[in-house]
Amino acid sequence: MKPREVNPGLLAIFRLFTAIRLVLGLLALVVIEVGLGPLGQTRLPTHWMGLGEAVFTLVYLSLPGLPKKLGKLYLPIALAASTVGPIFSTSLAIDPGTSLELGQARLAMGQWQLVILLLMPLILISWQYGFKAVVFYTLAMAIFDILPAVFLFDQDKVRLYLGISIFIFRTLFYWLIGYAIARLADEQRKQNARLEEANRQLASYASTLEQLTISRERNRLARELHDTLAHTLSGLAVQLEAVEALWEAEPGKSRRMLQDSLGHTRSGLKEARRAIQALRATPLEDLGLNLALEGLARSEAERTGMTLELQLPDVPPKLRPEVEHGLYRIAEEALRNASQHAKASKLVVRMSQKDGKLELLVQDDGRGFDPSQPPPADRFGLRGIQERAAAIGGQIRLDSQLGKGTSITLSLEAEA
Repeated sequence: MKPREVNPGLLAIFRLFTAIRLVLGLLALVVIEVGLGPLGQTRLPTHWMGLGEAVFTLVYLSLPGLPKKLGKLYLPIALAASTVGPIFSTSLAIDPGTSLELGQARLAMGQWQLVILLLMPLILISWQYGFKAVVFYTLAMAIFDILPAVFLFDQDKVRLYLGISIFIFRTLFYWLIGYAIARLADEQRKQNARLEEANRQLASYASTLEQLTISRERNRLARELHDTLAHTLSGLAVQLEAVEALWEAEPGKSRRMLQDSLGHTRSGLKEARRAIQALRATPLEDLGLNLALEGLARSEAERTGMTLELQLPDVPPKLRPEVEHGLYRIAEEALRNASQHAKASKLVVRMSQKDGKLELLVQDDGRGFDPSQPPPADRFGLRGIQERAAAIGGQIRLDSQLGKGTSITLSLEAEA
C-alpha cells in the first residue's frame, strides 16, 4: 500500500461522520437507559465501548499536531480505531443464549449497522491506497468477523450461515464501492498530473516568450541607438579626423570644422534625448494613431524644410496596441531615413485601407539608392523596418532609384 497525501476535505468529512456517530450513540444510550429499562442493561457495556471508540477517534482526528508527529502512521491508526471498535463491540453484543428468532434479528441488525459504520473507513482506504488495499481490508475484516461467529454459533448453523452470508454480501458490496472510488481517485490524480504538466509547459512557454520579448526589445534599442548616437558619433569621428589632419596646414578651416562638430554634437544630443523620450511612444497613448502620425510627419517636415503631402483616413483603423506601436515605429524610422539620408525636398505620407488591407506609404523625392546593393552590416535602418513589419504580421515593399527618390510601403491585414 503506497500512501498518498491525505486530502484535508476527506479528513473533515471523517471528523463530521465520527461526530454524528457520537451524537447518535449518546441518543441511543438515553433510549437504552430510559426506554428499555432492565432489558437494555445487557447491551450497555458494548454500547459504552462503541462510544469510547467514537470519542477517541474524534479527539484523535481533531488534534492539530498529530499528523506531523505521526507522519504516515496518522491515517492508518484512525482507520484501525474506526474499524476494530465497531466490529469488536458488535461481536460482543452477540448473545448465543437468546432465542433463534431474536438472535437472528439482533445479528442481522448489528451487521447491517456495521455496514454503514465502516463505509467511511472504506472510502478513505479506497481513495488513499487504491483497490488492492480495499481487498486486503475487506478480507481481513471478514476474517475478523467470521472467527467469533464460528466460535459462538458452532451449534447454531442457522445463525452461522446467516452471519456468513451477510459477511459475503458486505465484502462484495465493499469491493464494488471501493473499486468505483479507487477508479475515480486514479482518474482525478491523472487529471491533476496532466494539469501540472500543462502548467509546466505553460511556464516554459512563458519563459521562452519572455526571452523572445527581451531579445526583440534589445533589437529595438539597438535600432534606436543606431539612429541617434551611432549616426552622430560616426559623423563626429570623421570630422575630428579631418580637423586633426588640417589643424596645422589650414587652421581657419579646421576651426570651422570644429565648430560644425560641436553643432553636430548638440544636434546628436538632442536626437538622443528625443529617441529616449520616444521609446515609450507617448504620442500613440496620448493622441491615437492618426494624430500621432500627423504630428510625427509634420515635425520631420518642419525640421528639414521639406514640403509635406499628408493623407490619413478620417476614421483611424482598429488595430491591436502592439500593431499600432509597430506601425508608428516603422513610420518614424522611414521618416527619419528620409530626413537624414535622402536630401529630399518633398515628403509624402499616406495611409489607406481597402479590401481588408491597410497600407502605409512614406515617399520622398531625394537622391535614392540602388536597392539591389545590400547595405553595410552596421546599417540598421531598413533592416529594423523589415524586422518590425514581420513582428506585426506585415510586409515591406521598397522602391528606390538613384536620383528619383525612395518609397517604403507597409502592407498588413486590417482587423475587422
